[in-house]
Amino acid sequence: MQELKRENWGSKLGFVLATAGSAIGLGNVWRFPYITGVNGGGAFVLVFLFTVLMCGLPIMMCELILGRATHKNPVEAFASLEHRQSILSHYISVISVLYGVFLVCRGSYGLGVLAVVFGVLFWRYGFAMAGFLAVLVAVLINSYYSVIGGWILEYVRLSFSGHLADINSVEAAGNAFGGFLGQTWRVVLFHWIFLTIVAAMLFGGIKNGIERWSKILMPMLFVLLLLVIVRSVTLPGAKEGVVFLFKPDFSKLNAGSVMAALGHSFYTLSLGMAIVITYGSYQRNNENLFSASLWVIILDTVTALLAGLAIFPAVFAMGFDPSEGTGLIFKVLPATFSRMPLGFLWSGLFFIMFCIAAVTSAASLLECPVTFLIDRFKVRRPVAIIGTYLVIGLLGMLSCLSIGDWKAIEPVHKLLASVFGEMHLMGSWMDTLDNVCCNWIITSVALLTSLFVGWVWGIRSFAKHIRMGAEKYADRNILLWLCGLTPDTSYGSNLRYQGLTLTTGLILLSRFVSPVIITLIMLKHLAII
Repeated sequence: MQELKRENWGSKLGFVLATAGSAIGLGNVWRFPYITGVNGGGAFVLVFLFTVLMCGLPIMMCELILGRATHKNPVEAFASLEHRQSILSHYISVISVLYGVFLVCRGSYGLGVLAVVFGVLFWRYGFAMAGFLAVLVAVLINSYYSVIGGWILEYVRLSFSGHLADINSVEAAGNAFGGFLGQTWRVVLFHWIFLTIVAAMLFGGIKNGIERWSKILMPMLFVLLLLVIVRSVTLPGAKEGVVFLFKPDFSKLNAGSVMAALGHSFYTLSLGMAIVITYGSYQRNNENLFSASLWVIILDTVTALLAGLAIFPAVFAMGFDPSEGTGLIFKVLPATFSRMPLGFLWSGLFFIMFCIAAVTSAASLLECPVTFLIDRFKVRRPVAIIGTYLVIGLLGMLSCLSIGDWKAIEPVHKLLASVFGEMHLMGSWMDTLDNVCCNWIITSVALLTSLFVGWVWGIRSFAKHIRMGAEKYADRNILLWLCGLTPDTSYGSNLRYQGLTLTTGLILLSRFVSPVIITLIMLKHLAII
């Protein structure tokens, strides 16, 4: 069978914007503001920034380097670098089987059997299972991500048509939102429209599809976001919202807040979802991945803070509660915008910006299984896109039919409850899927990736790829680099052994610090069961 030629990004700017577009999505505009509101504002922001640097940056470097080192999809990237079964993979397999037996003995038969099966497969296939989980979670997340994207499209229509103009209370906004969700045919229609828009982006390939659209959409996103911020911070009483976002109040922090910040650092940077490995596989060997990672993290974090700056000043100015939770975007904000002059315009601009963020993220999620099908089965890109589009679209129908509860898909509910137990299911299929993907699979893949790079593939190989394209930075003393000093202006000419270098710092973070932090997240969720 003829080998298909692999594409490359056309430019570093295109790669950064596309990768940032994958990270900048619902996590920034929807999830970050509401969990910040629930966890007290500024203090939570500081903890989040700390976890992004200590855990997000090294894991992103690990995933980018795995992709570039192999130029393969996540499954084959892990498989090709694990030349023979490692001792660590056998340890992980045994731990998974033992945990599965423990769950069975405790009565959790479905989860126990899954853990045992995963352990057996891990013994057979090794860390390639981490790549498989990453591709799988990209499909699962996109199945309900596209449903929420459909909600956003509907709110763009409602904003400019004036249907939200008379909604001036959270109760009224909640009734309007519930009315839309109650019309299943509209939810299904907008789900497919959104997914079709996303799939259309991918037909042009990496350079002429994702990269080209990212260069158009990402600047539009920032312009629209800045417009909404200007309107928000100039409202009377908006200062309280700015203070809430940026003034730390550590009395409102607790262990749950810290764990929420850790978990969100993975979610918002698209780690553990196969996206970063896939995008890294299209990167040239002479590119500076450390610089690219920094830019992606900066753009993603700045966007999250800007989203908070667009939302909280307006919410405080209109006298609403910032700790509304998941209803902050679809209930509080419509009521907030309706009280402003030209509220339909500001509401429309906000939801267009929100839609752009969702589209770029959904496109990256769709590209992961598409790349896997192209690499693994050597199918043409259009065939891979259409096949993945149909699978995700049909799987998303379960979320469309069961947004608030399980009534419409009660047979599925009974099947899952009989296998896994009612206590492990959330209020709906969408809630359950989101919990499993974001709190379990993503975290597991991130942990396995960190362990693989730090202990299996090896720190020498990791260091070699950190230096590729980053010769000016990789072996520079971190303190001197942050101070803007170079060998010519510092106390010596050779900085390789003068304190902690960037390469050594990333190795220490990925090999020791990140696995410990991720393990803490896992233990936190295990304690819930």
